[in-house]
Amino acid sequence: MISISHVSKRFGKVSALADVSLSIAAGERVAIVGTNGSGKTTLLRAIGGLLAFEGQISVNGIDVARQPALAMRSLSYMPQVAPPLEVPVKELVRAWCTLRERTVSQVSARLLALGIELSAVAGTRVRDLSGGMKQKLLAALALAAEAPLLICDEPTANLDAQARAAFFEAVSARPPTSALIICSHRVDEVRHLVDRVIEFSEGRVARDESMVTMMASIRGFRIEVAFHLEAQADIEAADLAARGFTRLSATRFVGTFTQAEKLSVVSGLVCALGNRLADLSVLDAESLHEGVRRVS
Repeated sequence: MISISHVSKRFGKVSALADVSLSIAAGERVAIVGTNGSGKTTLLRAIGGLLAFEGQISVNGIDVARQPALAMRSLSYMPQVAPPLEVPVKELVRAWCTLRERTVSQVSARLLALGIELSAVAGTRVRDLSGGMKQKLLAALALAAEAPLLICDEPTANLDAQARAAFFEAVSARPPTSALIICSHRVDEVRHLVDRVIEFSEGRVARDESMVTMMASIRGFRIEVAFHLEAQADIEAADLAARGFTRLSATRFVGTFTQAEKLSVVSGLVCALGNRLADLSVLDAESLHEGVRRVS
């Protein structure tokens, strides 16, 4: 599906990619992770034919540098940031549908699933949409393409809980022969979508392994939340699922997180749920074999 051979990219004195070689097969679902500036977005943009690079990238056997238009027919790219386009949403959608040979109704259906009616924003300039609406528009276009390869760069960064859940559901429903590359700063959020994780550091591949192996090495804390009433739990279920939690019982949810994620997850839960919580426990995963103990 994708062949990346000795790819390098420099921006002045900065080496964004340094001799990267990878292959991704049809049907594979891959997460690309790493800190800011590690080379993740640069690689995605190179695969998408959006910048020049040294080396070779091919999609379905087609050289991206030599035949970009032909190679791009096999993929759909969702950038992290929408370009500040002056055109109204309806004109963008119409032009995109012409290029992609899709229908406006197909895009409209994807938008509606993410929480936006196309008719409500049709006359609004793309640049005037809120950050969340821009992200939903990008997601709807990427999903409506139904391309064999879907590339997403931090796709849920500005999405609300309901839209995140709808996006993940749509991605999960893609045909098993389709490939996915998703860039995210949170491995735990995309763990149910992918089976392989590639970690970048300083423009190079630092790790390339299965999601099972990756999560086993980085998970360290089990966070449990409980509500007073089942009705309260039902209301918060979608948001908690988007945060990486699964439901244990009628009123209790659980998720496993890294040391780096623990503080932000706990503080986010406290701010979002407050006194609706009956209990919030943080458990050291290493101690679970010896008996549950609360850690700070």
